Amino acid sequence: MLANRLIFKKSNMPDTVIIAHRGLDEVYPENTVSAFKAALEKGMGIEIDVRGTSDDELIVLHDDTVDRTTNGEGRVAQMTLDEVKALDSGSWWSPKFADERIPTLMEVFDTVKECGTADTTLFIEMKTLDPGCITKICNGLAERGLMSSTVGLGLIHLSVDVRRRFYEGSADFQCATVANTADELPVAIADPYSSWIYARYLMSAEDVQAAHDGGKKVIASGPPVMQDLDAMVASAEVGADSVLSYHPDALLTRLNS
Repeated sequence: MLANRLIFKKSNMPDTVIIAHRGLDEVYPENTVSAFKAALEKGMGIEIDVRGTSDDELIVLHDDTVDRTTNGEGRVAQMTLDEVKALDSGSWWSPKFADERIPTLMEVFDTVKECGTADTTLFIEMKTLDPGCITKICNGLAERGLMSSTVGLGLIHLSVDVRRRFYEGSADFQCATVANTADELPVAIADPYSSWIYARYLMSAEDVQAAHDGGKKVIASGPPVMQDLDAMVASAEVGADSVLSYHPDALLTRLNS
């Protein structure tokens, strides 16, 4: 492992960045600053979920309610940022995380700027598309020098119109498009508003090479990959630029063994 960057060189394996799903959420409460810092400090990238509050502030939370991961209840879209920030988002996992709060997106940007070292450090899964959010995201990334190390997913990979809107917000923002199967790969490669392919199947070396030849980078993901260590390692071995993992620590161990 080289300083300031997580690189795997097992035999002829190409560079691959591990992306910790919702942070290091096997050890820390998901989508919290603690979970993100723990992953970033190991040289990983992180995947986060972004949605808006009733006063159009952007927060990092997977669910559309706060019920599962806080001591409160209610729909995020009907809550203000102050109401969200008043909640304990750590005790559900362990009493030692009682001081955790749901982070704003800008707080996560600051954490990534401070702790991130991977080439591609941040994967933003957009859960909602709120007024002004594209400008806020693009400006926030640009101000912190994070544009080139960030990729957009979620509503972004699902809609060419959303990708176009982000491109219009900033041509430097990196969008992903999706390929659920190998049959969908040519359309994904041809997509005009994306620089990444969110591959939700186990790609072959030929698939990855085709994506690279088409000017796209690859995120290895989807149920066949994220939960299966052998599939994650295989994705790295065939040249995926990043692997989104439910088990990032175990994957790190395997790739460095």
